[in-house]
Amino acid sequence: MPNRPKPVEVTVDPKTTALLVLDLNARCENPEERCHKLVEPVAKFLDRARQARVFIVYTAADRYKGTPEERMPHAFKQQSDEPVLFPPAFDKFYSGELQPLLQQKGIKSVIVCGASSNQAVMYTATAAARPFGYDVVIPVDGLIARGEYEHEFTLHQFTILPGGAAQKFKITEFDKIRFG
Repeated sequence: MPNRPKPVEVTVDPKTTALLVLDLNARCENPEERCHKLVEPVAKFLDRARQARVFIVYTAADRYKGTPEERMPHAFKQQSDEPVLFPPAFDKFYSGELQPLLQQKGIKSVIVCGASSNQAVMYTATAAARPFGYDVVIPVDGLIARGEYEHEFTLHQFTILPGGAAQKFKITEFDKIRFG
């Protein structure tokens, strides 16, 4: 794949970083769902992020609100101070709830993981970088799409975004993220 980014070591300030866990709700506990593959690695990283006192926000598609599937997987051990938003679009900033929440906390960087790479992750991460100006950390082992092409295309897109947006992205892996 052209421009395939190589995961790099990333150090973030836990006080000004948020972890955005996108669209990995209870449906992902079903082994037949592709997102099921992310439950264990995301749960493991959530533990590390909590120890560092990183602000954590979850999203689920608005169609799940008010259903048994609105909750996060049990493996995530969601805490009471970790909100769940239900935006009606792939871009989780669209509803207008996410940006004020991040601003209140003084967030400057976001770590974005979830499903699908080519939908929620791509649109939310792109909005985070531009127009909102966040530094964006993308752990490739925290993303999944329906197919390999969609996943690879998304990573390629992050490397070629115009107007300086591509420089706002750091492509990494969960184990290469340090809190310092």
